[in-house]
Amino acid sequence: MTSRRWALFIGINILVSAITALLVMNLWEANRAAPRPIVPTAVPTLNAVAQTQVAATVAPTVTPTPAGSRKYLVESGDTLSEIARKFDVSVDDLVAANKLTNVDILSLGQELIIPGSPLTPTPTLVPIPTSTRSPLPTLPVSGTAATALGEYFVTIREIKSPGTLAAEQVILTNLSGQVNMAGWTMTDGEGNKFTFPNLTLLSKGEVTVHTGKGTNTPTDLYWGQTEPRWSKSKVAYLRDPSGKLIATYQVP
Repeated sequence: MTSRRWALFIGINILVSAITALLVMNLWEANRAAPRPIVPTAVPTLNAVAQTQVAATVAPTVTPTPAGSRKYLVESGDTLSEIARKFDVSVDDLVAANKLTNVDILSLGQELIIPGSPLTPTPTLVPIPTSTRSPLPTLPVSGTAATALGEYFVTIREIKSPGTLAAEQVILTNLSGQVNMAGWTMTDGEGNKFTFPNLTLLSKGEVTVHTGKGTNTPTDLYWGQTEPRWSKSKVAYLRDPSGKLIATYQVP
């Protein structure tokens, strides 16, 4: 091969190498300058229905307490009758409100629903509808807790000889107008109830309820019990036929 041909061959190789280098550099610059596409990251969202379902799932469940009721936790030494007396409700009402099957068994810390009336009723006297009424006399009541609460002013004046069946008696006094006592009740807070017969109690009149047995008269009624019902600190509750509390009396 002549020198002329060698020079031509070398020139062609140099030219091809230069062109190849230029192409590679152009491609590299193009790739570096082109921005990379941003791939959006999808964030899942809940629609309104799903959000409502989730809220309903995590919302706390509240057990409603019957209107007019409160809750009480059983303490050491509590009995159902003591709790009933404390809140001025009957044992029967407590049993029904709490669906108790055994009234003799309570657990420490047990939650009970107390139905009905407030713990400390505020005495309310409604004026007697008569234009000729005279001022009501004040009866001496020593060491007792006699309270008139209803629209009638019938009070439990005294409980005599508590604990002695033959002599035990409750004396009621009517300081309002004439009252028909039919359907009225007197309870001892332990589920024992005396229901008054058809008896008209005149204004300022009195009637005595004997715990034992006997024959009823206009002034003396007999409960017919075989054991005493009253003892120290026990409370008597007097209610009208609708169940409204009219008076209370605590044995001194």
